[in-house]
Amino acid sequence: MNLVHSIALVVFFVWLTIDAIVVFRLKTGEAENRDQSSLKLLMIGGPMAYALSIGLSYGSTGALHSVAMQIAGLVVLGVGIAVRSLAIFQLGRFHTPNVAIRSDHQLKEEGLYAHVRHPSYLGAMIAFLGFTLALGNWLSVIVMMSMTTCLYLYRIKEEDAALAAAFGEAFHRYAARTKRLIPWIY
Repeated sequence: MNLVHSIALVVFFVWLTIDAIVVFRLKTGEAENRDQSSLKLLMIGGPMAYALSIGLSYGSTGALHSVAMQIAGLVVLGVGIAVRSLAIFQLGRFHTPNVAIRSDHQLKEEGLYAHVRHPSYLGAMIAFLGFTLALGNWLSVIVMMSMTTCLYLYRIKEEDAALAAAFGEAFHRYAARTKRLIPWIY
């Protein structure tokens, strides 16, 4: 394995650790919890996707053989981390690891949230893509992106339902003018 692969592993796990510390300090109480197992699925499925992707990167099947592509992956990883971090910062204390609505919850419609309803997941998906490109293996990319996409689509469905229940028509108007995950597309 090359230096870029090693750097990607370090950056990825440092980011996951810091991200978990920031996000899990905001966990809400059970009374507000509207999570229907999406957090559990993310906590199980995420590490499975990471482990499989990393394991595949040590094999020769699917190897990219392009240090330039790996370096581009590191850049994409950094962009994804920045997007996710900004989204979490913009949502502030309303960003929680479990799907929850606080008693004083407000619908966020500014900043990144003016363009997509789930920019922190968009940032994570960009980071996952960059990470697996930096690992230098197409099979890693396919495994990571297919598994995490399924996990996040389920999570988005849960969050949209919770927001619709809490904010009613205001959420429906917001949802009509924004996309779930990818600006102008989905």
